[in-house]
Amino acid sequence: MSDITIVGGGIVGVCSAIALQDEGYSVELVDRGLETEAASYGNCGLLAVGEIVPISKPGILPKVPKWLSDPKSPLFVRPKDMITQMPWLLRFLWSGRRAKVLDIVAGMTPLLSRAEQDYRALLDAAGLSDKLVNKPNIMAFNSKADIEGDSFTWNLRTQKGFRHRFLDKKDLQAIEPALSGPITCGLLLEQWLQFSDPGIVRNKLAEFFLSRGGTLRTASVSGLVAKAGKVIAIRLSSGDQVSVKRVVLAAGAWSGKLARDIGVRVPLAALQGYHHQLPNPNVTVNHAVLYANGGFVLTPMETGLRIGGTIEVAGLNPKPNFERANIIAEKAKSVLPGLDTSGGKQWMGPRPFMPDTMPVIDKAPHHDNVVMAFGHGQVGMTLGATTGRLVADLVADRRPTLDLAPYRATRFWWKSNVAKSEEGNDPIRYPPY
Repeated sequence: MSDITIVGGGIVGVCSAIALQDEGYSVELVDRGLETEAASYGNCGLLAVGEIVPISKPGILPKVPKWLSDPKSPLFVRPKDMITQMPWLLRFLWSGRRAKVLDIVAGMTPLLSRAEQDYRALLDAAGLSDKLVNKPNIMAFNSKADIEGDSFTWNLRTQKGFRHRFLDKKDLQAIEPALSGPITCGLLLEQWLQFSDPGIVRNKLAEFFLSRGGTLRTASVSGLVAKAGKVIAIRLSSGDQVSVKRVVLAAGAWSGKLARDIGVRVPLAALQGYHHQLPNPNVTVNHAVLYANGGFVLTPMETGLRIGGTIEVAGLNPKPNFERANIIAEKAKSVLPGLDTSGGKQWMGPRPFMPDTMPVIDKAPHHDNVVMAFGHGQVGMTLGATTGRLVADLVADRRPTLDLAPYRATRFWWKSNVAKSEEGNDPIRYPPY
């Protein structure tokens, strides 16, 4: 039996496994399969170090009706899921109050400020330093007025030390000559980088973990088995139970369901993202380009050009609606004349979102042998290495180098709603969800 069992082999789980090996622990990863095409495989591949401002923010409410009704909008709720997802959506919108957004920015800044440093150390140790591409990202806009219309976000980023530089049309054409159409300007996001391919990075790090004596159990985890304030086993979908000493719950969008087995209820939603991967796009994109007006990202990868984006609220295991991928591919054609979308591969996968878009990085209340690390939303790839280091601090009972209070699992619990854990421990307070 390993010292630590990690449930989830995505980027957060793999980075946590390596960080725990660095502490001298024996570690077992349990995952459905490292080739499973979940969020760590299909994301846009950005090291989005300045993504401190949440999606829900002042000024967003007028946009919500269109988002809820227009399938082409960047955020869409499937009509049949509107009622079941409404509690999460209301929390999401409530988190967009100015005062709350400032709290979120204060919480995300220390995490994201160390993301590049933590990844460079990890990738260097694994012999994968070339997998972090040393080129800044670009955010493209149809007009300068579009930038000024979101001055709230850009001012906050500047205040927190995340630099950006304005690019007029001539500047933009000089570094990205393929961009055309309605785009007239952009911002050079000086500290944002990208990975050569996020799925490859995750898999190579997993190989590094295994080469150092780590073990992998290919299985689907259906539950946690607890007794006397400790998780003693994980339950597999086959019905088998595997005894454990300590657990790290890093199962992405599935973490909320598993956490309920130990009385922890968190408002975790699975928001589906899409991409269209083009092995031979017939155009050259030199940097990762976030097209603000189009709601998608163009990322040149070693496996081709990825057109990724959109947020779809549709529950945990919906049937893919690949028309969403087709929509962003067609939008990309409007800014990349000559783009060839034939022969592409489409993907849909769940991104684990908390309503305030901050992750859970915490010890489980009432179960002291469980550490939770999930809910990273759109910055899961960005925060993999940093979260891994913080998980190692928690497991080692060492005071982390930053305050983890903003990421506590209990931050949404209400004192007016009380339930007991399955083992009959002290009352656990949580909102009805």
